[in-house]
Amino acid sequence: MTPKKHNSTIAIVVSSLLMTMSCNDNSILPASVKSTAASQTKLVNTNARVANYTFDGTEGDPILLDVASRWIANYTTNNLGQLTAHFFGNKTLEKLLAKDGCMGLRFYYSVDESNKSNLLVMGADGAGHDFSSNFRTRGKNSSAELSIRASSNAVFSGAEGDSIVLDTSNQWMAHYNSNNPTGIQAHFFGYEIINQILSQNGCVGIRCYYALNDAGVQQLLLVGVTSTGENILPLSSTGGRVADDGTIADVSFPCPSHCN
Repeated sequence: MTPKKHNSTIAIVVSSLLMTMSCNDNSILPASVKSTAASQTKLVNTNARVANYTFDGTEGDPILLDVASRWIANYTTNNLGQLTAHFFGNKTLEKLLAKDGCMGLRFYYSVDESNKSNLLVMGADGAGHDFSSNFRTRGKNSSAELSIRASSNAVFSGAEGDSIVLDTSNQWMAHYNSNNPTGIQAHFFGYEIINQILSQNGCVGIRCYYALNDAGVQQLLLVGVTSTGENILPLSSTGGRVADDGTIADVSFPCPSHCN
């Protein structure tokens, strides 16, 4: 064997070993760390459509409190004075989830005729199709610090969520998309993570926070809320699908890559 061929063979072997080590190292990451890493990198090309995808209700995972706080701060810093969150009551969300074949909820960004940001929600089936309806549901504007303290009076009843006729909501979504032609249009979360949040003690709905991850990619984070407006937050930094304390949901499936 000539020196040139010998060197090439060594390079190939070393490269293969490094690739194997990289895969093995990633496989032993804790679930919460892998979820955060996936959220950081999964949206490199937000316009690349995924063909023949399906939803099974497991979409979405908890995120660590410190990461959520940082990502929400990233968005707030880049959008000073702008709306940062919306609230949907548990009765409203549970009604959407109760439809036969519903695998979860898709939250759409939109901008109304007054140029104000809105968040619209619809149920979707396993093939990723939104359920047909004459309305979409708009969340209540609810900007608040993640660590907001409880109010002395009841703030939410669980019935929050306004019905917006389909034509109007389509116009609002088109308005947002025209201002953000290459951006993320919506986020899908499976019913498991949503029900995990809604089943928390004292939870009457979900506050949806705008966020930017450390790569600058738009995220939507879901947090359970009490009737007095306090967020139900994780008490530890471990994260996990089954938690004894609060859950903050991330790792959604975005549109246009995962929508029809």
